[in-house]
Amino acid sequence: MNLPVEVIEAVRDRRCLAFVGSRFAAEAREASGARGYTGAEVAKALGWRRPRSLPGRPLKPMSPSVQAAAAVREGEIGRSAMLAELSKMVGGDGVEPTRAHRNVAEMFERIFTTSLDSLMVDAVADTEHKVLGPGEPIGDGPLLVRLRGGFDADPIVSADDWVSLEETAKVTIRRLLRSHVVLFVGYRPDEEEFELLFEQLTDAYGAELPRCHLAVAQGRIEDYQWQRWVWRGLLLFTADPIECTDALKAALT
Repeated sequence: MNLPVEVIEAVRDRRCLAFVGSRFAAEAREASGARGYTGAEVAKALGWRRPRSLPGRPLKPMSPSVQAAAAVREGEIGRSAMLAELSKMVGGDGVEPTRAHRNVAEMFERIFTTSLDSLMVDAVADTEHKVLGPGEPIGDGPLLVRLRGGFDADPIVSADDWVSLEETAKVTIRRLLRSHVVLFVGYRPDEEEFELLFEQLTDAYGAELPRCHLAVAQGRIEDYQWQRWVWRGLLLFTADPIECTDALKAALT
């Protein structure tokens, strides 16, 4: 794998931010013998259906939305039952952190995750990382920030749950983005999870993000998606979480 030299050097200099996606949990679940759900599979399992087009008004291509499906499912069966269903699909109960989780905990001081499971929390348990939930002040020192919270509290799932970053958090993230290289790993550019994260960070930064790299997880990405994100300044390469973090660790030795 040809890792970006800029990422290797930034990790070595402790000036690289890691953003960890739910594909980390999918790998962990598969390693334990459980099914690892993609974002699209989660949305469909919660009942997402593509809206019907009206005559003469064809719909634009639309990816399955976990947010939309969760909101509908919550209305049908209540929030607790919806979260219980979601947790069975993406949670980490009975699952151990993978080597990718441990690699990230070892190599990165500043870690942000949009995954709802607690596997990344488990991975930093023996480190100096302070674990923060959504809305908590982002200070100095090694940190793991759970941008969507987790099932042990009240996670951010549907659009109604989503709260934009506080101004103090935006200032901190803006400062970090200006002084760090960003590595997204455990995401795909054609899924809602990454789109929402990128929009939130772009809003915090106040412009298109600088020095960003995306390790694209699992499977072929259509050409228009590559072009779309390259035009937004994102440098993409294909690598699953374990593959990416193993290669990065090897490059540092």
